[in-house]
Formats: sequence, C-alpha cells, structure tokens
Amino acid sequence: MIPLLLAARGLARALTAVWRDPETKALPVVAGALVLTGSIFYWRFEDWTFFEALYFCIVTLTTVGYGDFSPTTTGTQIFTIFYILTGFGVLVALLTSVAQQYIRIKAEAGPRTPRLKARRQRKASAEVDAAG
Repeated sequence: MIPLLLAARGLARALTAVWRDPETKALPVVAGALVLTGSIFYWRFEDWTFFEALYFCIVTLTTVGYGDFSPTTTGTQIFTIFYILTGFGVLVALLTSVAQQYIRIKAEAGPRTPRLKARRQRKASAEVDAAG
C-alpha cells in the first residue's frame, strides 16, 4: 500500500510541475476543456447520460475503445473523427509532459539507498560517541 501512495505522491508532484511550467501550463486546461466539450456534445446529441458521455470521451481519447458506446448519427460520427484527431494529440502531449516532470523529479531526488546508509552511519557514530 505504501508504494502505491508514494507513486501517487510522485504523480501529484509531476502534475503540479506541469501546471507551474509556463510552457506546459495550458495542457491540463486544454485537455480538461476537450473532455468537457466532448462530454457535453455526446450528452446532448447521443441521448446518453452525462456520465456515459464522459466515460465514452475518456475511453476514446485513451484509445481503449471498449465498443460499448458508439456514435449513431452521421453528425456525431464526423464530430468523433475530429475529436479523436485533436484529442489524442493533446492527451499524448499532456501525458508526455507529466512523464518528463516525473522523471526529472526522480532524477533530482537521487538514489535513496546511499542517503539511508549515510544516515545510519551518522546515527551509529553518534551512539558510539555518546557511549564512549
């Protein structure tokens, strides 16, 4: 459970770094707006619930494509073509930025094992000094 929490913390830090970077700051906003726009479109024109439309947008943009929902009219099919072409690019750019920030943060932190060994050695030296 702890490794999962540590990974989630690292991901949160990477997302924060993407948000603070002026070059990538717009990506989360654009991705969110894209998902919201698509969800509203499909909710309105496909007669799906909003949650079904949101689900379809996420599944489509992540290229999972379960096939349980699909556009039924020519208009929504044409919209879906453009939605996939633009949305996939935005999502890939966002995920790439998050991954780059995650790797950068991990590289800056350095390996944890040498630091732990040094801390233990200092503690052992302090105990020897206190005893002697």
